[in-house]
Amino acid sequence: MNTHAPHQEDGPTGHLVLLGSGPQAEWEHTMQRLAAVGPLLLIDAETPTWQRPHVADARTADLLAPHRVLDAVREFAVTRPIAGVLSFHPAHVRTAALLRQELALPGPSTATIEATTLRHRTARLLAEAGVDNSGSLHADSYEQALEAAHQVGFPLMCKPASPRTRYAARQVSGIPELAEALSEAAAATWPGTGTVIEPLLDGIEATAYTADFPSGPRVVAISHATFDPQAEPALVPAEVVVDADDVCGPPVEDSATRALSALGHRSGPAQIRMRITSTGPRVISVTTHLTDPLLCMLIEQVTGVDLISQAGCHARGRAFVVGESRLGAAAVRFLQSPGAPALLPPTAAAGSHITPYASLQQYPAERRVGALRRSGHLLVSGTDYSQCIARLRSAAAEIRSARLSA
Repeated sequence: MNTHAPHQEDGPTGHLVLLGSGPQAEWEHTMQRLAAVGPLLLIDAETPTWQRPHVADARTADLLAPHRVLDAVREFAVTRPIAGVLSFHPAHVRTAALLRQELALPGPSTATIEATTLRHRTARLLAEAGVDNSGSLHADSYEQALEAAHQVGFPLMCKPASPRTRYAARQVSGIPELAEALSEAAAATWPGTGTVIEPLLDGIEATAYTADFPSGPRVVAISHATFDPQAEPALVPAEVVVDADDVCGPPVEDSATRALSALGHRSGPAQIRMRITSTGPRVISVTTHLTDPLLCMLIEQVTGVDLISQAGCHARGRAFVVGESRLGAAAVRFLQSPGAPALLPPTAAAGSHITPYASLQQYPAERRVGALRRSGHLLVSGTDYSQCIARLRSAAAEIRSARLSA
């Protein structure tokens, strides 16, 4: 099936430049949604395979080299119009911003991008607006990191100030670990941006997702993540749940709304990551784009809100009215380990049902996720958060048992 077919006649709409993609099991829903909005020009590091039916055209380029991507898009734009640009990976924000600037494309304001690109700048602006946050402190050297560590105390988090790779943050329990964590963070940050030190916050991990409404951005979903102990000292999600009737809704919505206002975000998708501590939510980061296509699929499943289509329309400068139909919860558990692929029985098939409420998505090839290797994921649905967690773990136990008995 070629989902791009209805848009072969581009007319005045032009192509949407999509920067990067990922495994089919995590990304196909997103590609289908975006192709339905209009023709796609995929720019990626590798030649498209499964993506091909969903895109009008594709180019290969290093997405961490903004001017090379710009050259590829300009060459394409000589004969075909460009309507907008969309990215999901935080490291591609600079590339997207350059394309918008050079090609006069719609998107977030320069001020908002600058306010959200550097973690310590975000923290400073939030603090000035009275929004509780992680309090990131900038460090360009070990001496500055050590001084910041004494200010925030141990344990702490050492992170790239502007990450080029996902899952580059490290937990640090004491001074002996600080130098190595700082070196790893510095290697994963954009040149010249340095690193940040911030306290390791207790509490529940939550991410708020906003959509556009006539009254402005509004929180439409909240996800909660638990992290894989196999990845420590890095933080790599193991399970993520989206509950349509999240009990944390009111305080999260208030913090998210005030954070976006403080950073000048007025329209378009956004994600606000935070920890819900004993004293209330504290914002960790804000992105003016979506970062995880698979989570967007779960959000649509339980809320009816199609964040992907709205993001595609917004990138083109068009409005997209979302509808809501809240029902139950959905969750994902990633199958990953530091060594050989874990949990998958030899006879497992992609899309197979492990229990009546859980399905397995196996990847054709494992992929690196931080220090781990990810070989697939489990998807479940349920009435609420607790039921989804129970079903995820029951399904994981079924797979483990099948693998051991194979």
